[in-house]
Formats: sequence, C-alpha cells, structure tokens
Amino acid sequence: MNLVKREEKNRDWDEFRTVYRTGDGAVVKKIYDPEAALSEALNMVMIRSVTSILVPELRRVVVDGSTTYLVMECIEGDSLKDCWSRLSLWSRLSVAWTLRGYVAQLRRLRRSVPGTLQGGRCSGPLFTEDGADPFQSYDDMIAWFNHKLDVSQRMKKAPTNAPQFDSCSPLVFTHQDLCPRNVMLAHDGTLYLIDWEHAGFYPEWFEYATMLRQINLPKSWRWIVPLVAGEYIES
Repeated sequence: MNLVKREEKNRDWDEFRTVYRTGDGAVVKKIYDPEAALSEALNMVMIRSVTSILVPELRRVVVDGSTTYLVMECIEGDSLKDCWSRLSLWSRLSVAWTLRGYVAQLRRLRRSVPGTLQGGRCSGPLFTEDGADPFQSYDDMIAWFNHKLDVSQRMKKAPTNAPQFDSCSPLVFTHQDLCPRNVMLAHDGTLYLIDWEHAGFYPEWFEYATMLRQINLPKSWRWIVPLVAGEYIES
C-alpha cells in the first residue's frame, strides 16, 4: 500500500481511473468503482486459471475506501493501437488467428444466466451508460433489451424494422471490449488481453458487435473482425 501511495503522489490522476507503472516493474490500475474493480479482478484470475489465453498476472488487490488498486504484471511491449500500422499483412493475419483462438476458448465457457461472473451490474458498449441491474434469467435480459428497443423506436432513434432481441444464441464468456488498445503485443511476439471489467456471459454475437462498435478503428482491423469473432449480420 505504501508503494502505491508513493507512486500516486508523483502523478496526476484523471477523475475515474489511471494506469501507471511502478518502480518495481508492475502496473497499477486505479478504479473508483468497487464493483468494476471486483469484476475485472475475478475475470483475470478465472481466465488465467481455466484457459491458455495470456492475461497479465494479478499480483495484489489494494482497497482504500471506495478506491481499488489492481497491481498486476507489466507486459513489455506495445498495444495494437500503437503498433498496428507498423505490422505487416502477415503479422496482422497472425494476430487475427491468435485472437480467433482466444475467442474460441472464451466461448467454451458457458452459463445459463447472463451477466458478470460475480452477478453484479452489467456494463459495456451494448448497455446504457448506467448499465443494467443483474439479470435473473436470459428472459430478463431479452425483456430489458426489447424495452430499450421499443423506446428507441418510439423516439425514432431506431429503425421500425429492427429485429427483436431473442435467445437463439448461447450465453458464452465475452470480453466485450476487444479492441486494439486492449491487446498487447509483447516483445517476444505473444499476445495479451487486458481490461476485463466488462466481461461476462452474453450472447455469442456480442463479441462481434462490440468489436465493431468501437470508434476510430483502422479499416484493416474491421476486416479481421469476422475472422476473429465470426460474422453475425442479422444480429
């Protein structure tokens, strides 16, 4: 805790969260939302224990009032956001193939009730800014999304012929924020996935939809999304 506090004094913090390196080679992520911090910590530990997906090791969780510090392994390398433009076509295809394998592993993790691992609020690009209270069943989530769709249609913010949400897809573990800034390409060529706070059990097509929902994506990244997550046009 003293190390975290000492490092904090030497930095300007944004209002919600900051990620920074410590002097001993670790990375600290400061999160003001206790539920989001718990979700990310549990997801990281679970993924490292039941899959071969590369995730930074969570070394310590420090709680200071309503603020949580996640102390984790520092991955020496670059995010794809910073290095994607420098990669060759072959390197990009190699990245896509590795991510495809990671998504396939996530989809083997299934549950009958949607939502986060610990049963907390659901958040992510496909939810409203305030997220959604924990769902008790798949039907509850269907009703929530269809209500939002109905309101949007009445306000003329969604097409009247937009398909209704349904339960045709299985609930699989989904990262929900799989974008270039959250993929680290280590110096040894391995790929690490970071930022797991929105992950949970959601319809299979969520990964595809959230990968395309990100803003300012390189066109070449959009091209690889169907290879990584499949293609779900009707969804």
